[in-house]
Amino acid sequence: MTFYAEQPLRRALQVAGDLGVVAWTVVWVLLARAVHGAVMAATAPGRRLADVGTTIESGMTDAGATAAGVPVVGSRLQDPFDRVAATGEQLRQAGDGVVDLVGTLAVVLALLAALVPVLAVVVPWAGLRLHYARRTGSVRLLAESPGGADLLALRALAHQPPERLRAVGPDPLRSWREGDAAVTAALADLELGRWGLLPRHTARPALA
Repeated sequence: MTFYAEQPLRRALQVAGDLGVVAWTVVWVLLARAVHGAVMAATAPGRRLADVGTTIESGMTDAGATAAGVPVVGSRLQDPFDRVAATGEQLRQAGDGVVDLVGTLAVVLALLAALVPVLAVVVPWAGLRLHYARRTGSVRLLAESPGGADLLALRALAHQPPERLRAVGPDPLRSWREGDAAVTAALADLELGRWGLLPRHTARPALA
């Protein structure tokens, strides 16, 4: 496969297009990261709620353990602390739930922000570039094979606009059929140029 043209201007345009797609991708990835960061900022209340719940749960559990050591009434003294500790655990779980939910939402929104515009450009661009690479590679291989000039000339007769064909000669089809080497070479080079490849078959006039 041939990914880039041999003609300088066309190759420069292809490189510029590829760099443009890369720049487009980078911009949307950076925007997606910004979206992720902005949404993740909303986890702050959930984290604070989880921290408060953890503090209450830990403190009340320790206090209940201490109260449980009091002779005779220890178990009764421990029960209120355990109930408050359970409330703290619920607060912690609620805060963690908020953090997890917002974190998942941040990831989903960031992926959508990046993938939708990136894929909308990259998928058709990749298809066009691969199509060009395959077709140009086959044309290049044909140009370097024996008898390739005749086949390229035939393709030029089928695909080139009439004004370009007339520039080769007054009746290029007839000349090609009669085996005119100069016309065949010129037609082959026209087909190569259609794919951004440099001439290979231009015939030189015979010396007298």
